[in-house]
Amino acid sequence: MFYLPGLLLLLLDPSVFGGQTRQDNITAIEDESIRVKNESVQQELNKSLNADFQTRYHHCHEDVLKVLGEYCRQIFSSNMSELGEENWCNMEMVIRHYNKLDQCMDFVSTELDCFYPNRVTEQLFVRIHQQYFSHCSNEEDLSDAPAGVVLVSTLLPILLLPFIVYIVVWKSSLRD
Repeated sequence: MFYLPGLLLLLLDPSVFGGQTRQDNITAIEDESIRVKNESVQQELNKSLNADFQTRYHHCHEDVLKVLGEYCRQIFSSNMSELGEENWCNMEMVIRHYNKLDQCMDFVSTELDCFYPNRVTEQLFVRIHQQYFSHCSNEEDLSDAPAGVVLVSTLLPILLLPFIVYIVVWKSSLRD
């Protein structure tokens, strides 16, 4: 008996029989047309960007890049020989020359319509690292801490733990 008014409202609702109401159908059609327009605009934009991208980087002159990259490498080698082999692992002294090499390769690649970094420049940098930096260690020479410091740092927390547990138990027994 209580469900009869709800059932009548359900049966009289036109959206039950016809799917959506007229206003919902209009909104759905408008939303679909906006979506289609957005997709077509996005496709045109992608075509434009791809065309620009392909015309810009399609003609990378790798042979010329190798020659000019070798020129950049020779400048770097000259700078490194001036530093002396004993300073090759000192990054404070090398970083300026390394940055100049990076800028030189970036400029040459851009002028020849190539990506940067690219396969040719990566090979050049690998050769440079093998020649100049292969003997440099990545680890700093840090000495181990004295045995007494290690022992105290290890035992202190272990010895304090029972004392802290005792205090917590004692405090909780006072409340009871």
